[in-house]
Amino acid sequence: MGMGFVCAMEAALAAGDPAAAEIVACECVTLAELTDHGNWELIGECAAKLTGAEGKALKEAYKEVEEQEDEHYYHSKGWLRELSLQALGLKAVLPPPEERKHVKTAIGAARAEQERKQMR
Repeated sequence: MGMGFVCAMEAALAAGDPAAAEIVACECVTLAELTDHGNWELIGECAAKLTGAEGKALKEAYKEVEEQEDEHYYHSKGWLRELSLQALGLKAVLPPPEERKHVKTAIGAARAEQERKQMR
């Protein structure tokens, strides 16, 4: 799948469509952040079950990184939505509300997406 994105991005650039290339790049980032988001959820589940030094180390790592990974995912998802809307000729909110509101949770992302209508 990674090579497909690279080929699509190169094709968009070769066709002189930097907006399409930007969207493909944003899709790549969003997919990577979604994967990170899911992996950290799994790490959190494992950390909750482990004990001893390993459990303590994993819990500390999870606590330190998990919120950042959530934020990365919600922000990239917002950018992808808004860049796609812009490419379709629709009103986009840039930077996206998730970025403006420094969203770090699923609830915050849902609220930001709902509030975007007021930001247009």
